[in-house]
Amino acid sequence: MCKCVNTRNNKHCCCNILIKRWFLPLIAVVLLFFYEEVRNVIYLPLITSFVFFILFWNFPIIVYHTASRPLYYEDLFIDEKKLPNYEVEETIKSKFQCILQWVLIITNTLLVGALSEYWFYKLNKNNSWIEILGVTGGIIKIFQIANNTIVKIMLQILRHYVKKENKQ
Repeated sequence: MCKCVNTRNNKHCCCNILIKRWFLPLIAVVLLFFYEEVRNVIYLPLITSFVFFILFWNFPIIVYHTASRPLYYEDLFIDEKKLPNYEVEETIKSKFQCILQWVLIITNTLLVGALSEYWFYKLNKNNSWIEILGVTGGIIKIFQIANNTIVKIMLQILRHYVKKENKQ
C-alpha cells in the first residue's frame, strides 16, 4: 500500500498519481444528461459546473488562456532582454499564481454554469440559433471582462508588494 506524499504544491497518492487526476472519471457524470428522469430531478447547470470544475482543475491551461494577453504583431520586434525584470521571491510568485489559478477556475466554472443554464432554458423553447449565439457571446464577454478585472487587481496588488519588498 502506497502512502500519500506532499510535493511542492501537489499531492500524490497511490502509485504516484496526482489526487486531482482521480477525479477525471467523474466527468462521465455528463452522460446523465441523456436520461430524462435525471433531467427532471437534478438541476443540470450544477452537473455541468461540477464537470467543468474538474476539467479546469486538472487542466488549468484552459483557464489561463482566457486571462492571457493577446499576441500583437509588434511583439515580434520587442527585445524582451531590455524589458525591466523585477526579482520576485519564488514563494510570492507561487502564492499569487496559485490564487490566480483558483480564481480563474472558479470564475470560469461559474461562466459554464451560467451558459448551461441559459442553453437549457432556451433550447427547451423554440428560439433561433442566432439569438442563442448572440446572448452566449455576450455572457462570455461579460465573464472575460470580469476575469481581466480580477487579474488586473491581483497584478496591482503583486506589483505593490514587489515594490515594497524592493525598498526593503
